Amino acid sequence: MNIFSLLGTEAESAASVIINSSYATFLTIVNIALPVVIGVLLALGIILGVKVGIAYAKAEDDEGKKKAKSQLINVLIGFIVAIVLTAIIEIILNSGMIRNLFTVTSV
Repeated sequence: MNIFSLLGTEAESAASVIINSSYATFLTIVNIALPVVIGVLLALGIILGVKVGIAYAKAEDDEGKKKAKSQLINVLIGFIVAIVLTAIIEIILNSGMIRNLFTVTSV
């Protein structure tokens, strides 16, 4: 027995509307925020990559080249991680697993 069976079917449909509304709001927020965050992070990654690449090209001693090369590798790893995480987030959002968090199951 759950609360919706005590309140009747109108309460269940009202709860369904609230759940669908909250899920739609969540998707709207994610669909606006995610591209902005990803765009900013990728732009910063590109800018940092160019900066470190220039530092690598300008480095005259072996220590400077080694440090810049290490930083450039770290930038590339971060760039790849950001792309993979973006793909994972998109897969999770499109699979419908998040929608299950917004549903009410009866016991």
